[in-house]
Amino acid sequence: MDEQLASMSLDEKIGQMFIAGFKGEGSDEQALSVNEQARTLVTDYHVGGIIYFDRNVESPSQMAKLSNDLQKLALSTERKIPLFITVDQEGGKVARLKEGFTSFPGNMALGATRSKELAFQTGKEMGKELRAVGINLNMAPVMDVNNNPQNPVIGVRSFSENPELTAELGSDMIRGFHESKILTIAKHFPGHGDTAVDSHVGLPEIPHSMERLNQMELVPFKRAIAAGTDMVMSTHITFPALESTPGLPATLSENVLTGLLRKQLDYDGIIITDDMEMGAIVENFGTSEAAVRAVQAGADIVLVCHSLDRQTESIEAVKQAVEQGKIDEKRIDASVRRILSLKASLSPAFLTDPYVDVKKANQLAQQPDAAKIARQTSEQGVTLVTDTDQLIPLDPKQKLAVFTVNKPKAISRVLKQQGYDVSVSWIDSLSESQIPSLLAKSRQADAVLIALDQVKENRAWFRFVQKLQSEQIPVVIWGMDVPYGLSELPPGTTYIALYGSSNPLLEAGAKILSGEIKSQGLLPVTISDRFPYGWPANEKID
Repeated sequence: MDEQLASMSLDEKIGQMFIAGFKGEGSDEQALSVNEQARTLVTDYHVGGIIYFDRNVESPSQMAKLSNDLQKLALSTERKIPLFITVDQEGGKVARLKEGFTSFPGNMALGATRSKELAFQTGKEMGKELRAVGINLNMAPVMDVNNNPQNPVIGVRSFSENPELTAELGSDMIRGFHESKILTIAKHFPGHGDTAVDSHVGLPEIPHSMERLNQMELVPFKRAIAAGTDMVMSTHITFPALESTPGLPATLSENVLTGLLRKQLDYDGIIITDDMEMGAIVENFGTSEAAVRAVQAGADIVLVCHSLDRQTESIEAVKQAVEQGKIDEKRIDASVRRILSLKASLSPAFLTDPYVDVKKANQLAQQPDAAKIARQTSEQGVTLVTDTDQLIPLDPKQKLAVFTVNKPKAISRVLKQQGYDVSVSWIDSLSESQIPSLLAKSRQADAVLIALDQVKENRAWFRFVQKLQSEQIPVVIWGMDVPYGLSELPPGTTYIALYGSSNPLLEAGAKILSGEIKSQGLLPVTISDRFPYGWPANEKID
């Protein structure tokens, strides 16, 4: 390792400290094969890793070929160092790999199951699919404790509001990924769960004391470190209890990355930043300046996901900082040593043969065992929160009027599978003027099912449900996001928390609706005093 490090130029070493994404010619165009941006990043700037987004994904076989081509490009350079190839594949709401891959329910559905075994199996089966297409590093699991109902960006991506449950399930998911030889990134350190601002667009602050952080936000990260997570991702959030400089986010804070994570928590793995093109960074610091400050603070890998200009400017800014003495080259060497060691740990063959079998990719990306775990998680997680009028089970012989903000075809399919005669209407954004026509459709049916994301974003749904109840039309709500929306609906509303809209969750929701299965899920978050964490049973971790 030291011999390899000694042979590397400063450019090559700094390049290893960057993971970058590449896109098509236009900002929204796909980039399904190695293009000029990817080639420039790998051959000219020696980046250590590539991150995939939707724009890079078409099918498992296409992804496997793309991964092989990128690795071939990396091994054609003088140092012959293979790439980290990574993606955000959390399951549920954040899943870049869709068509041809298993649709896993997501973390909050897992939280509702309370099952460590399902968390482990999810990591294991998801990991197999990633490995089949040449991905060796997953930007998961999310270890944030979602204890703020107003959080606009974490929500169902979190396991729970309970730090112990989050720690338990997250560490078992890490164990599952490792079983399938996939490296993990615990995110977003030191915690993004208690914010009301999305760091993609602004700079949030978490004002809590160190005592509170130790009791809440830091609990899952300590467990992730104990479980051997390969990387920890920093977040673009300010923590005044940790960093006294006003407006300085964790990603750029030496007190957070080196003082807390390295020294206090005794973490010797890789520290990676969140994307340095997010609003919290770009609007307040600029990507290239922030890249330098992140390395100075203790980051080993800087993530720049989109713009080639920002990527190259950031790499060059770090090099200039080293040449000017603002960053000691020994500091660079320490990071590169960690990076090379982790790459070598993937497998004895990885450094010389990081390729996958393109012909087997489609088959390996959708295995029966993976579908079984997704189905079990959904059926054990979906939660019948309240049914005051005892509408559940709803007789499949009844005619059902369905109004949904998402997935109309999938919802129609799963309900028809249960025998319902359904009429499905997709409502992009309900307006007051639409309510009379929706009421007219509802009167033609025996019952109404409404599938919603977050109710607070559109109060017209409250008034529509209220009118249905006043006309004594049976109405059931499917919550396809965080379940806090129940508190935004009229009292007595029958509410089933799905925690997402992936196919296994919709299928489980339909089975509970018809009575084919009983609801088993326990709330992983508190909705109100009436519907607390653990409702409708006592807390249990098996």
